[in-house]
Amino acid sequence: MTGDGKAMRYLMGLAGRRGIRLLAACALAIGVGGATMGAGAAGAADCASDTFSPGCTMTGTATITGGSLGMAAPASQGWTTTLNGANQQLVDSADASFTVQDVTGSGSGWDVTATASQFAGVSPNVLSTTGTLVYNGSTTSETTGAQPGNACAPSTTCTVPTTTGLTFPVNVTTDGTTLYNLYNATPATGMGNIVIGSLSGGNPAAWWLNVPAGAHADTYTSVITLAIASGPGPAV
Repeated sequence: MTGDGKAMRYLMGLAGRRGIRLLAACALAIGVGGATMGAGAAGAADCASDTFSPGCTMTGTATITGGSLGMAAPASQGWTTTLNGANQQLVDSADASFTVQDVTGSGSGWDVTATASQFAGVSPNVLSTTGTLVYNGSTTSETTGAQPGNACAPSTTCTVPTTTGLTFPVNVTTDGTTLYNLYNATPATGMGNIVIGSLSGGNPAAWWLNVPAGAHADTYTSVITLAIASGPGPAV
């Protein structure tokens, strides 16, 4: 073999070894690149307002604050009659509803109670502390027990009350201290704005007054105090 032939074979061998090394380097680079890409897709970093990234995660948080528990009731109850020698049962059918608002978000339920002071006119004129005031779900009968109806207030969404332990009619002793349960809602009910009584489309929440035949002609006044508290209480 001539010198030129030996030189040609040497150059070809050198090129072959370099090609093998080049292919190996390429394979290594591809393997490393694939591993890096896989690691990046496995878990995105937290988002940051000062960092650009191909993907990130953020947290969504909704904070809902509860409101209050309360009620709206008629400013007064009124009864008018003329003595006729007989005992009379009077009802205020015009003020036979009230509205409860529970927007606390607690789901604890609620309880509406009442106390009433003695009906008194010009001293010594008074009406008896027993048998005078009655609360019932009817404006046609004082003695036939009926529970006042309930419904969501107009244009609102609510969870209507499920009641417990209520008995009607409620004979209210007008001593100013004895507490009577008028309506309640068990836990997880009665949430939102709820109308109790005749404006709900159901039975009224009616107050009756018994006037004895021998009553003195006078104007008699009682203070009827309503209260609402969280959690359904036992009926009295």
